[in-house]
Amino acid sequence: MVLHHEVSRLLPNPSYASALPCATLLYALKAEISRSGRRLMEMRRNYDNLILSVKHLKTLNQIFLDSSNFSERIDWQIHNDNYRKLSEIISSPNIELFNQLYSADDRQMILADIIEYVFFARGYYAITSGGSEARKQKKQQLIRMILHFVNILMSYEAMTVDEKLRKAFLKKLKGNVPVVKKEELFDTLAALKGTVGLPLGESAQEEVKELNKYFDKMLPKTAGGLWHELLVFVFLIRHNLGFIVPLVLNQRLLSGTGTLVPPDFLIIAKDKHIYGIEVGTKKEIQSGSFSLSTNIPTATIDTENSRSSDRCPICKRWIPFCDKVINEFSDLDKKIPLSPKVNCLEECKIHSKENISKGKCPYTKYARLEAKSLKYTHIEYANGLHYHYRCVLSALSPTKRKLLIKAKDTTALKTHYPYYSGLESLFVAP
Repeated sequence: MVLHHEVSRLLPNPSYASALPCATLLYALKAEISRSGRRLMEMRRNYDNLILSVKHLKTLNQIFLDSSNFSERIDWQIHNDNYRKLSEIISSPNIELFNQLYSADDRQMILADIIEYVFFARGYYAITSGGSEARKQKKQQLIRMILHFVNILMSYEAMTVDEKLRKAFLKKLKGNVPVVKKEELFDTLAALKGTVGLPLGESAQEEVKELNKYFDKMLPKTAGGLWHELLVFVFLIRHNLGFIVPLVLNQRLLSGTGTLVPPDFLIIAKDKHIYGIEVGTKKEIQSGSFSLSTNIPTATIDTENSRSSDRCPICKRWIPFCDKVINEFSDLDKKIPLSPKVNCLEECKIHSKENISKGKCPYTKYARLEAKSLKYTHIEYANGLHYHYRCVLSALSPTKRKLLIKAKDTTALKTHYPYYSGLESLFVAP
């Protein structure tokens, strides 16, 4: 804001551009700042419009509850009779539908459902209008949107280790959503010092397992639960494996006499067969039951070994997707190799090799095994795990850091496209 004010002060109108040597640059800067501000507003606008939809429905509810707004009393009586009976059902102990819209117990699922509704329900409408080329462009934009949003979800989880950020969020949350202050563990979490919500063996609050679980309920499906579902969707779209039917919002299929737990997605493949796609392992019984009941084969996607969820062992933060990966993965004209690895030093055109080797790109990963003949690999981080390269550099002594930077290690410096194993048989050669 200060920079924007200073540029505006220097350039009160465009005509000054010809009078000042740097005026053209400054004027362009002012315009770019203005555009950036509008772009930053767009994400908030999505949430604002969602709130407007709720307010619209609340207005209908309020007006129709007041008999003085009706010209014909019989109209109010009919509405009121049905409203009263509906309210009794909704609030009955065995239903309590309102708890499915916001409650501490299932909050992480509810928040994730709202996000997936935006992308998988309304998002579909946003990309399906226009001619074939227009639809293609919109699909590409949808893929970019989801990849950037996945990065945002990863950023949210910095609160596991960033005490300042977590306290700021909880302070704002109790102001915006006062009901959370009544929750048993809220004050304990708000006062917590150190880390929370990390895997077993990594959290400083390991003895407070319930607090870890409670923290998870503050975010939409943590530790990749939501973003893997979003990424599998764009993975299926990107590789054109068929027509995709998201079922993540329909976790139970109903018949007149029973229920059935479906997989997360259905694919109507090019061979006209239908396949179920379950995101994440350890659901074999559930998938098997669905297949036995429907005769629809179901594949399980391995998320645990996916390079789409690498958490740096040093800083404990997730490693998001870089612009190169997002730009190329969303370009439907570009052929993406099935091998997900990207060699940063050899393939990146956004950063120079020099800057990559110095750790200037915040997205670069470091992963390799030690090689006895290569002195620059004689570090504790050459163990096969995936780190932020910048974290590795920061953790090394000046001598070892200088040696590693100079090496420009093409084996170790990498990133990855979204990729999930388990669908190999569905890939059709072009």
